[in-house]
Amino acid sequence: MHLQPKNWAVFQHYKNRCPPWIKLHRDLLNDREFIRLPFASKALAPMMWLLASEAKDGIFDASVEELMFRLRITEKEYAEGIKPLIDKGFFTIASGVLATRYQHATPEGEGEGEGETEKKTEKETDKNISPPAGEPESKIPDCKHTEVISLYHQHLPTLRKVEVWNAARQGYLRQRWREVATELAQTKAIDSNDVLTWWADFFKHISTSKFLTGKVNGKDGRAFAADLEWILKPSNFAKIIEGKYHGA
Repeated sequence: MHLQPKNWAVFQHYKNRCPPWIKLHRDLLNDREFIRLPFASKALAPMMWLLASEAKDGIFDASVEELMFRLRITEKEYAEGIKPLIDKGFFTIASGVLATRYQHATPEGEGEGEGETEKKTEKETDKNISPPAGEPESKIPDCKHTEVISLYHQHLPTLRKVEVWNAARQGYLRQRWREVATELAQTKAIDSNDVLTWWADFFKHISTSKFLTGKVNGKDGRAFAADLEWILKPSNFAKIIEGKYHGA
């Protein structure tokens, strides 16, 4: 199940970015429908708004497995909190919408002011990785964390080694794996080997970028080099696929 906050498009100030924060209007305290929600729903709502802020269209995976992992909640807390939010219209089910997309957003630093003029705009080119209308969703193979990390080390030996594979990094990879597998599954039945082949090609693609592999010095004389966590973040992942870091 994918959800979207109500009136998402109306209240978005940033059109080409996914800010690392959200704003809560204090009128929420005077919203009788919200105040009457069970405490579990009022606690869950801000965290779900944060998840929505990761996507420009506000659509996010609200399956029980995903929210239990991302929000560190129990299945009981999920069941108690999410239904009233949907019933009262605070979140709508995004059926028939492009529910999962590669994000084409310019990451915004936490120190940037909310009134800063946007100096760069990027052409919005969303990739539909949902199954075609009327067709059943193909089974997505389980994410192979160890195998993907091994491919990263194999094809990008000069980049920083993965020493710690914590929950946050696992979540990034699991989401990217799901996006890739869903897109591949649109044209044929797939297994984990098909997805791993895609990742091998993806890391080979990264290896051809002088910028991502630390061969280009910045203005401060230091070279940037990507690591796996940076690669897996939604905005960076999309830009790598688009070839943004493969210029001369």
